Amino acid sequence: MPHAVIIGSGIIGLSHAITAKERGWQVTLLERDGRALGASVRNFGTLWPIGCAFGPEREQALFGLRRWKELAARAGFWIRPQGSLSLAYREEAWAVLNEFASGSGEFALLDRAETLQRFPAANPDGLRGALFSAAETVVHPPSANAALVSYARELGIEMHFGTPVIRVHDDAVETSDGQRFAFDRLVIAAGDDMRLLFPQELAAAQIYRCRLQMMRTVPQPTGFDLGAILVSDLTLCHYPAFRDCPSTPKLRSRLEVELPQHKEWGVHVIAAQHHDGTLTLGDSHEYAADFAPDSHAEVDELILDALRGFVCLPDLRIAQRWHGIYLKSKIGQTQVVLHPRENVTMVTAMGGLGMTLSWGLAEKTISDWQP
Repeated sequence: MPHAVIIGSGIIGLSHAITAKERGWQVTLLERDGRALGASVRNFGTLWPIGCAFGPEREQALFGLRRWKELAARAGFWIRPQGSLSLAYREEAWAVLNEFASGSGEFALLDRAETLQRFPAANPDGLRGALFSAAETVVHPPSANAALVSYARELGIEMHFGTPVIRVHDDAVETSDGQRFAFDRLVIAAGDDMRLLFPQELAAAQIYRCRLQMMRTVPQPTGFDLGAILVSDLTLCHYPAFRDCPSTPKLRSRLEVELPQHKEWGVHVIAAQHHDGTLTLGDSHEYAADFAPDSHAEVDELILDALRGFVCLPDLRIAQRWHGIYLKSKIGQTQVVLHPRENVTMVTAMGGLGMTLSWGLAEKTISDWQP
């Protein structure tokens, strides 16, 4: 039986490990820490097809959505199809939404009255309308990841935690405790730690580090339901799906003038509600080779200020604050796949869409292997 070794127990690593096992491979997964601690457990938990460019990338996202639902049933973790609501407060943002929805039956344009009737948490002040998409879905990243780890073990995937890989040979990897794990195929999905393996190849791929600041509210009062994942004008300039809308450059230019600090810190705001009534809020995008250990309080305030512009919450007290770091493409790619050696695949720089695109990417990766 051919043997695949996967480095990293985040969602990209787990998706490749589970998919390879389903395809008949013997699979060993190696994780340097006692559990996944990177971007896979520090994100919104939003499965976000609406952010993906139309065509193959969106189809990949929708495939991933189906896989998430299948695996939630098998592995027993919480998942909720909520849909997303993109709210428009500027004339240019409303134009972007109209252009985006033009000719597609997948999305519903709502005028101001319809929006407020269906989604009373939306801020009415200055609201022009919104676009509702039914596809978007929420999971709780830490508990979903833990459930997938347990499910992988049930499938017979060999798991080694607290086992850092320090060297890659032609047909085996070496760990810090001197063990060697032979492979026919190797997938490196080690997140930010990937810089320690094949750094020259990563540098040539024009990848850099990005830090995001995020927050979680206290549980909202019983009965409060956000109704969907909520975003607004800033987010329309962030994801690839909206880039080709003729009004997007106009919206971006206006936002840069009106919200220069948000541009400086790469702030766009998502609000997603989880099963315990809490809301995950964020985020910002700071690019550097390394980062100070402390988060920036002023950036959190920029996020909260933008949030207040489009969401009315009963309780905006913040219970938790954290930051995450991931690798991002300098040239706008949403998934970077490298082959530094024969039978070695590096997967990185998912552009904030790793939860959404990982299952489809794993399917392609394993389908391309010859047992």
